[in-house]
Amino acid sequence: MKKFVVFLSNKRRNLMTRELMAEHASYLESLKEKGVLPFCGPCKDGTALMILVADNYEEARSIVEEDPFARVDYYRERKIVEVEEATSENHFLVEKVFATLK
Repeated sequence: MKKFVVFLSNKRRNLMTRELMAEHASYLESLKEKGVLPFCGPCKDGTALMILVADNYEEARSIVEEDPFARVDYYRERKIVEVEEATSENHFLVEKVFATLK
């Protein structure tokens, strides 16, 4: 499984309703239960961020586009980027960095 960072920006606040927020929260809860959403939340600058676990970009995009927020285009911009996690187990990708410099 791969990890993807989803950057959400250009919010249209006039679209927010209690019903929309409830649907969005319910959707996020279902993603958490499936184990595909380890992290999400609003940022202090008015944007939002999600971390998704998916087999490929197309699956990640589908997850994002099925969100009730996406259906009404609440965030006009939704950027999905695959990320490689740097951990102590992979020595924070140090060797990979130097391999790309050759």
